[in-house]
Amino acid sequence: MVKLALTSSVGIVALSLGGTVSAQETPSAPLAGETQSGTATAASEAPGLSDIIVTAQRRSENLQRAAIAVSAVSGDALRNAGVTKPTELTTVVPALQVGASAGPYSLFYLRGVGNFSSNALSDPAVAFNFAGVYIGRPSGTTGFFYDVDRIEVLKGPQGTLYGRNATGGAINVIPAAPKLGDMGGEAAAEYGNYDALRLDGSINIPLGDQAALRAAATYVRHDGYMNDGTDDQKDLGGRLSFLAEPTDNFKVSIVADIFRQRGIGAGSTPLALDPDDRIGLLSPQGQAFFAGQPNILLGRPFAAPNLAPFMRNNSWGLSSTVEWQTDIGTLTVVPAYRENSLNYVSFVPGFAITQREKDRQGSVEARFATDDTRPIRALIGGYYYDETNDVPFAQYNSQAQISNQRFRQDTNSLAAFGRLTYAPIHEVRLTVGGRYTSEKKTFDGVNASVNRICVIPTQFFPTYVAGCPTAQPIPYETIELPPPNFFPGADGTIAIPSLIDNTGVNAKRNRFNKFTYRLGADWDITSRNLLYASYETGFKSGGNFFSGDTGTFRPETIEAWTIGSKNRFLDNRVQLNLEAFYWRYKDQQISHLGLDSQGTIIFPTENVGRATFKGMEAELQFLLTPNTLFTADAQYLDAKYDNFVYNTPNSNGGFDNGTGCPSLAVSATVYTVDCSGRRPPNAPKWTLNLGLQQIIPLPGDNKIVANVRGHYQSETLTGLEFTSIEYQDAYWLTDASLTFAASGDRFFVAGFINNIFDEAVVSSTFPTTFSFFTVGQLRPPRTYGIRAGIRF
Repeated sequence: MVKLALTSSVGIVALSLGGTVSAQETPSAPLAGETQSGTATAASEAPGLSDIIVTAQRRSENLQRAAIAVSAVSGDALRNAGVTKPTELTTVVPALQVGASAGPYSLFYLRGVGNFSSNALSDPAVAFNFAGVYIGRPSGTTGFFYDVDRIEVLKGPQGTLYGRNATGGAINVIPAAPKLGDMGGEAAAEYGNYDALRLDGSINIPLGDQAALRAAATYVRHDGYMNDGTDDQKDLGGRLSFLAEPTDNFKVSIVADIFRQRGIGAGSTPLALDPDDRIGLLSPQGQAFFAGQPNILLGRPFAAPNLAPFMRNNSWGLSSTVEWQTDIGTLTVVPAYRENSLNYVSFVPGFAITQREKDRQGSVEARFATDDTRPIRALIGGYYYDETNDVPFAQYNSQAQISNQRFRQDTNSLAAFGRLTYAPIHEVRLTVGGRYTSEKKTFDGVNASVNRICVIPTQFFPTYVAGCPTAQPIPYETIELPPPNFFPGADGTIAIPSLIDNTGVNAKRNRFNKFTYRLGADWDITSRNLLYASYETGFKSGGNFFSGDTGTFRPETIEAWTIGSKNRFLDNRVQLNLEAFYWRYKDQQISHLGLDSQGTIIFPTENVGRATFKGMEAELQFLLTPNTLFTADAQYLDAKYDNFVYNTPNSNGGFDNGTGCPSLAVSATVYTVDCSGRRPPNAPKWTLNLGLQQIIPLPGDNKIVANVRGHYQSETLTGLEFTSIEYQDAYWLTDASLTFAASGDRFFVAGFINNIFDEAVVSSTFPTTFSFFTVGQLRPPRTYGIRAGIRF
């Protein structure tokens, strides 16, 4: 269905180019200038702040007139901040926290709502959309941050306007579109420490008066930030965009992209060591630390890891947007298809992960929106999404336990949505929206595992005495699962095999249905002052996991109350946006180590109770002089788990449940852990972005632009265990750049330095399985370099 729709779009383009209708001049949307926040620019032609146009509500509108909680960051601002992958967005949007996991996975959190899952069996709580198309796998969200017009970050549940449901919010990446009648392009090169190289280029080619083609490409590489060579980057991407406007009321666009990810991949460090030293687990120091730590299940110290991690991941996608304007409204149809291929080995969480995966997704969205100038305005739409996650091989090896998995998951989602807006007077609008979603998921696979357990008592405290000092760890090079007698029992261990067969009649099939809705009102107090309020519900589908039991988790839901105000003052030189929010989160899905009723070690996803998130955000832009812009964005977040109770295996005889939370109950096999009342992960109380831009005009249409920006956040929990070592202390990150731009920005050269004070900031933490230690991933160290570019 999706491929047929895409083929039809290409056919429509061919017909439109053969027409004889004369072209009409179409004014371009205002361009966002280069600023720290990306939400305004100091215009040289006018004394006030410029506007930025967003499409967060599926219509083009001034950001200051959009009655929703949304932040926009221009492509120039992303480039200036050095953003090349999702994890680097944390420093440009205070409400957003993005961490990394094993392999290529990104972990998105908005105001504390998100998930730590790094597999194909659960959906993200924050939707990621590129060119108007939802991307289902967090492992496929890298490779889009070049030749970007802007990104829009929507805060709070989404679903009544477009795309797929999301409980936390949405990140919309809008690429630069082809321009009719404009022959031109850009090229930029950057070089810095860690042998970092970035090359970007784009070219816009008019095809007659009615069509245009835009081609863009990027190459990014740098050496590893960790001392074992991990945390490197080697990315290559390309994009081809086509636009045809044969008449004033008909438009077709097509976007095709391809991306290749190589290198060693993400790394981590034992947090018991000094994170400032960036000691990777695979370095001599990391191996020595690892070899001195007890393996609780095996009854002896871990063996030093001897892995060779790598990433060989590829993705490509094709989408089209067809818009037809009629006398009563606009019809938009968006068919899309995408494939994502993973092949990687990682040791990020302190155990070995080998995975091969192929993800395929197709979607078709159709929307009809009436004219916004009428007192009654409506939008209705339908959405179809089909995804297949095929994992022929996934292996998890912790030296005492090995699990080989093969599975396939199919997701089929249908939704109908709409919004109705009534404006009793021009300045006041009342809105009601709704969405009904029906999703079907099927899960079919096999999980074969072996646990190697020391049956001789092991002493851990006050001194460590191994019970099975001669036990042989399961080797990392094991590909096929060994038979139960692969390891001799004379060393004091026993090998316990297990098999979870979720194929055939044991395959899991579920359907999840939900109606979500939105109520809103907004009032233009003056032409520059907007007041808005809304109540919205959100939903994220349930799913399945390997288990000898039911192996199904329920959907999670959220209720969100928002009141906000967007304002311009002092002859358009001051912009102040305020927002207060109150969210109630229910049945959050978390993934963790667990046991099924047969005693098999599994990795279930469970619904764990309720949480409350409330707070305020303030965004300020102040054009102090026509050439001096100050920006500030501050968020206060009060977050608490009202109820957070789950079970985790007892692998140490009841000594410690491995968390910072008390045990409600302890049995011979499991702990019942109660983390109620705690602040959730990735939910800092305070987050602050500050920026200052100074333009120094020079003769001959030249200028110097100085930028300084700072990002602060208070203490942040970076894992789900609530242990003291998982808390990242409050920190500041400070960046600066100095740019010389010549001939009206046609040429520029800049020097930059990011993380000036070389802060070692922990972004994600993982307690290593069957151990007493935790590893963590770090954000980039101090980086600096020079970039130059030309526009023609």
